[in-house]
This record gives sequence, C-alpha cells and structure tokens, in this order.
Amino acid sequence: MAVTAESIMSPPVQAGSSAGEVRIAHSLLAMVPYQVAVEVIAIPRGFDEKGRLEVVMTASGGHRALQLLQMHTGRLIKPVVAEKEIVLQMIAGNYGRQVQREGRAQAERPRASLSINPAESAVTMVNDIIHEAIRLRASDIHFEPFEREMAIRFRIDGVLQEIACIPRLRVPEVISRIKIMSRMDIAEKRRSQDGRIRINEQGSDVDIRVSTLPTDFGEKTVMRLLDKSSYDYNLDSIGMDPGRMALFKKAIQQPNGIVILTGPTGSGKTTTLYAVINYIRKPGINISTVEDPIEYNITGVNQTQVNLATGMTFAHSLRTLLRQDPDVIMVGEMRDRETAEIAIRSSLTGHLVLSTLHTNDAPSAVTRLVDMGIEPYLVSSSVSMIVAQRLVRRLCSHCKCETTVTEEIRKSLGLAAGIHLYKGLGCSACGYTGYRGRTGIYEVFPISDHIRSLINDKAYAAALRAAALDEGMILLRDHALAKLVDGVTSAEEILREISVLA
Repeated sequence: MAVTAESIMSPPVQAGSSAGEVRIAHSLLAMVPYQVAVEVIAIPRGFDEKGRLEVVMTASGGHRALQLLQMHTGRLIKPVVAEKEIVLQMIAGNYGRQVQREGRAQAERPRASLSINPAESAVTMVNDIIHEAIRLRASDIHFEPFEREMAIRFRIDGVLQEIACIPRLRVPEVISRIKIMSRMDIAEKRRSQDGRIRINEQGSDVDIRVSTLPTDFGEKTVMRLLDKSSYDYNLDSIGMDPGRMALFKKAIQQPNGIVILTGPTGSGKTTTLYAVINYIRKPGINISTVEDPIEYNITGVNQTQVNLATGMTFAHSLRTLLRQDPDVIMVGEMRDRETAEIAIRSSLTGHLVLSTLHTNDAPSAVTRLVDMGIEPYLVSSSVSMIVAQRLVRRLCSHCKCETTVTEEIRKSLGLAAGIHLYKGLGCSACGYTGYRGRTGIYEVFPISDHIRSLINDKAYAAALRAAALDEGMILLRDHALAKLVDGVTSAEEILREISVLA
C-alpha cells in the first residue's frame, strides 16, 4: 500500500497538555483497540475527503504499523505524522476518558499471562511456568493453593502479578514435581522445607531457591530466581547521583571502617553490596564474605554460607574470617549484638567491613546499633558511612508520556503546579504495566566529626538527621522526588515506596 506522510495541519497539535485535550469521537477510538494504539503509537483522528481514515502516528511507524491498522479498521489509512510525545499524550487523554465512561478499570491493559493446559503433565506445566518467569524477568514465582485452584503469581520489578491458575486436582502433582527438582522429601507435607534447583536457560545458569510452607489448602511454594546474567553489578548504574556517588566511592575505598547499607527487605541492599565488591576487587585485595544465603558467586571473592545446623553462624564465621588474613569483609546482615560487635571491632583493627541493617532511614541505623548493645564510642569511631536505599520501578521508555495528577497527590508530594510528570501507558515491551526495570533512590549519610560527637553524646536519630541535613545530606524522599521530576518514575510509584516518609 503506497502512503505519503503528511504533517499535522488542522487542528494543530502542540507538545504539552493541549495534545491530550484533543477530543476524538468514541466511534473512531473503537476502530483501533487500546493495545494496538499503544503498540504502534498511533491514534485515529477522522476521515479525509476520500474516505480514508486519518491516523496520527510517528514517522518511524513503518509499513507494519500501517498494515496492522488497516487489518483492525478495514479502511485505507492516511498517516498524519506527529512527534511521539504528542501521539502518546493523545492516546492517554482519549482512551483514558473512554475507559472511564465505560466504568472499566484504568486502561484496557492485559496483564502478563500464561496459558496452562490442565491435560499436560506436571513436568511440562512446571517447566513452562519457570521458563515464562525467566522470560518476564520475574524475581519470584508464588504457587498459592486455595479451595478450588492454585494461583500462580510472578513478582516482576518488585510487584506481584497473577499469571495463571492450576485446577485443584493437579496441585499435588505440581508440588511433588517441584520437590523432586529441588531434592526435597515429597512425603513430608506437615513441615516447611527448603531446596535448590539449577537450570540452564539459553546458555545462562539460573539458580532457583525453593521454599515450601504448609497452609490450610496445601503447601504454598515460592521459587526465588537468581539469574546472574540479568543483574548489572556496575556501581555506576545503581541510580545514585554523581555527587553522592563520589562520597560513596571514597568511603568504600578506605582501608578500614564500616559502611552500612540499610532499608527494608527487597530494597536492593545485597545487589548494591555485590556492586561495591565488584568495584573494589582486584588481585591485591583479599575479599571474604559471610552470607545467608549466597545469592551469586563472584570471581576472586571467598564466600561463606551461614549454616546454623553446623554452628556456622554469622558471628562464628566472622571470627574465623579474621584468621584468614582478609582486607575486606562483607557481612550479609548484622542480626544480633555479637555479630555487630565483631564487625565493628574488625573495622577498628584495619579491615574495611561492609554490612546491612533494617531501618527506615540512615540516621536510625546509629540508634539501632546502640539499641543492640553497641557502645556509642565504638559506633562513632568505626562507622564511616550509612546509606539508606529503596527501589522504584522505571517508566517504560517506549510508552512513557506526560500526565497530570490530582491536586491531593501534588500537595502530598510538595510539587509546584508547573512541574511536568510522566506515566507509562503500558505496551508489549513492558508487559502492559507501564514500567520496565528498577532504579535505586538513596540517602547517603557520611559520619563527620560533628556527627561523631553527637553519637558519643547519645543523640537521638532526629538530632543526627538535623545535623546531617545541615551538612548537606539529601533525604530519601527528596531523591525520590528528583527521580519523579526527571521522568524516571511515576507519582504512584513514589507514593507506593516512600509514603511513610512523605
């Protein structure tokens, strides 16, 4: 089909809010499904004098987009070229209103899904589920048994999504297959079990940690997928801005002291630690770790797995490591006073120690150590930096466009009226979620001489925070807002992760 691209002339569509305010008739929108509009970045506008359907689209749409549009509409297409941002704003403004009128959920986005044939063998079903999880970059697979069926959910970019269901009659076979793969006792159903699977997916080794838990309707099973090839252990790509990255790099290149990463479970602390080790490792440095569990093997690093059954606790392993001539020690987590005390004393005897804690912000890590029984003078003389972090989802670069938020959200985030915000419409590239990948937000808290004196005086976290702010520390919330204004993420995502600090 021969086509000639034409520029938008009437009505003129400019970048900004006006593009989303162009009204398009419902009958026209119905000709091109929402998913197709986002997929090819195009939206119908009207008919020309020859009866051709005018479709606003990008210059890079190509013949595939034209053929797809012609197939769905049954009309000859007259392409009208516009910038990608303009087309996305028109899609967001018009399809959003259509969905609202029809009383359906926001946009007709299909969730990621997997078609499971109940007649297939348990081996095939489990293999298909694992392969689909790897393809969708899921970090976890949840097998959740209920009264009539078992739900299969994937955690993608930190958010759980329901993928499929398995009939109740097939559940015992599926769980037994998983147990066989992970070398568990298939006859034991009353106690929790842990296992491990290693598979090769397209030339890449994937480790899978498996955990079972008895529930009212059977054993819930969770698989944690550890695909080393999918992680980037480049310290410069974790999402920290250049100013704070310079401070962070200075701290982790010191010959001694302790650097602590803090945040809730799932905030990316371990990944950041691996990125740090990858940055500082070289032949002249002996790096040893104590982890529970070892998530990824790092070349040139001595990694030890905690094993409570054999007495290899964090504290015992750490004492042993000190006799192994280490230069850098990574302690997966300071869970108790004994482990924290050994880690801190190790940093005072000429070792660089990297570890993690669970607190909401960086200054609170100091009071957490004191509450564990560590003397304030030990904390002040050993800790060189504390970094709090969270993970937020990145907006999909393919379907990202400008958007507006309610006045309530704008006020809660403290945003000025003129600031441009963005959202992801949802497309095949991001599994119709509007997001693809995650980035970190950080609160970097260097321990200055003034902060050390406050710690020695047993100052509360609020006083430490106030002093750090006077010295230029940027709060987690402020770094999150910077990511929002830069168009990296959405207001909804910031509120989901940082609401307790807003």
